[in-house]
Amino acid sequence: MSSIITLEIEGMLIDVGKNEFFLNHSCLFQKEDLKMIPYDDEDRKGFSKSINSVKKRLDLLGYSLNQIKDIFNKKIKYINQLNDVNLPIKFEDYYKVVKNINICNIEINDENDFYLLNYIKEYLIDEIKKNNKISGDSIFAIENTLEDFLEKLPQYVTLRILAENESNQKLELIWKIADVIENGWILEEDIIPVLSPKEKILIVTEGSSDTDIIKKSIDFLYKDISDFFEFIDMKKNYPFTGTGNLKNFIKGLSKINILNNILVILDNDTAGLAVFNDIKKINLPKNIKVITLPELKDFNRFKCKGAKGDSYENINGKAVSIECFLDHNFIKKEIYVKKTESFDELSQFQGNIEPKQLLIKSFHENYCKGKYNFSKIKYLINHILKKLDY
Repeated sequence: MSSIITLEIEGMLIDVGKNEFFLNHSCLFQKEDLKMIPYDDEDRKGFSKSINSVKKRLDLLGYSLNQIKDIFNKKIKYINQLNDVNLPIKFEDYYKVVKNINICNIEINDENDFYLLNYIKEYLIDEIKKNNKISGDSIFAIENTLEDFLEKLPQYVTLRILAENESNQKLELIWKIADVIENGWILEEDIIPVLSPKEKILIVTEGSSDTDIIKKSIDFLYKDISDFFEFIDMKKNYPFTGTGNLKNFIKGLSKINILNNILVILDNDTAGLAVFNDIKKINLPKNIKVITLPELKDFNRFKCKGAKGDSYENINGKAVSIECFLDHNFIKKEIYVKKTESFDELSQFQGNIEPKQLLIKSFHENYCKGKYNFSKIKYLINHILKKLDY
C-alpha cells in the first residue's frame, strides 16, 4: 500500500511524494511545529506553520523576492532552450498571477483542482492567450512547455510569492508526514527539522555583549527564524585589539572555506567605519558580508561629554554601539557619549556610551517582562535581516 506525503495549504497541494520518494521540507519548520493535525479521518502527526513565518524562513533559505526572480529567469531560459519554444511569460507576469491567488477563495470541483500548479497553469494560459496572438498548434506547444516549466520550477518560488498575499499569510502550511512514518518508510527522528550547516547563518560581532543582545532579541522578536543563527564574537575568538587585527580576523574567515552565510557586524562609530572602509577593499567571497550598525534619527542629537565640555551632537558614524538601541528609560543615571579620542583618518571623534554596563544589565533583567521598549532594537534586527539577502 502506497504511503502519501503532502505539503499543502487549505487542502491545496504544493508538493506530493510517495513512500521513500519525496522532497524533505523540514527546513520550512521547527521542532515545535510537529503536532497533531487534521487528516481525512482523524488527527495525526504532521507539521504546521503560518505562511507568514514560512515567508521569513524562505527569505533566509535563498528564496527572497530578488533571488526567486533570478531562479525563475534561469529556469525559463533552460526550458525554452530544451523545448525549442519561447514561453511568452516574464517573472512579473508569474508574480502577478500567483500573488493574486487567495487560497481560501479557490473552489475545488474535481481531483485535479487539488493541485495548485494546475490552477496556476490555467490562469497563465488565459494571460498568454489574452496578451499574444497565438495559433492553435502554437498554444498546444506552449501548454506542454508551460506544464514542463511549472513542474521543474522549485515549489518554494511559488510558495514565496503566495506569501506576499496578506490573505494567505494567516493560513497554515501543512506537511502531512504520518503515512510515511507509520508505514516504516522513514523514522520520525530522521525528519525532525535540523538546518544543515549551509543553511545556517553565522553572525560575527565585535564583543560578547553585542552577541548576547542580538541573540536574545532575535529569540524574543522572531522566534520562528531563531534557529537559523549561530554567533561568535571577535574579542572572544580573536583576542587581539586594533583595527588592523579586526581586518585580519575577517580576512581569515574568508580563507577557511566556511559553508555558512556570514554577516560581520561592526559598530557604527569612528573605529568601526575605519575598519569597514578598509574591508571594502578586500575581495570577500559571496557568502561573507560586512555591515555596520544602522544610523537612526534619534542619534542625530545626542548628549556628549569631552574635554571641551558638554554638547549635543550627531553620533551616527562616530559613537553608535549596540547599547544605543536599548531602552534607556529603565535606568535613572544620565546617559551620554564620552568622547575618547580623535581619528585623523576620518577627521572626527570616537566615543563610547555611558553608563554602558548598566544599560546592558538593564536589558538582560527587563527585556522579556513586557514593558521594555523594543522599537530601536527591532529596527536594528530588521536592518540585519535585510542585509541577509545573499
